[in-house]
Amino acid sequence: MTNVLNAVERYYWKAVALLVILILAGTGFWGVRRFAPAVFLGEPDLIAVPNAEHSQGSSTKSAISNKPALLNINTATAEELETLPNIGERMAERIIDHRTQHGDFTSVDALQNVKGIGPKTIEKLRPFVAAK
Repeated sequence: MTNVLNAVERYYWKAVALLVILILAGTGFWGVRRFAPAVFLGEPDLIAVPNAEHSQGSSTKSAISNKPALLNINTATAEELETLPNIGERMAERIIDHRTQHGDFTSVDALQNVKGIGPKTIEKLRPFVAAK
């Protein structure tokens, strides 16, 4: 009887150890996906990053800037537009079609002329884009 109890206890601790390892691995995987999503995207150079130092009326730029440049909506490709929040494949095509038919956007607010883009979407896009 003690031999059976020893076997059960040994397997019990092996099962506990396996569960702890799985939990730690899952937590690490979740952390990487949550805090470093670029690892899971194929091309991290196409990720739009907001530039907090961008000002609308400023024409002077610092010579040395460690912040990435804003995405120019007048020259951006469909792939680049798809990296923006709330912009999928179809919306990127609509933006490019509108740009082709009506000319360059004069401001970020001009994106509201594209079907499906409203004021809320504009506010989400504003930190990422510029109309240069």
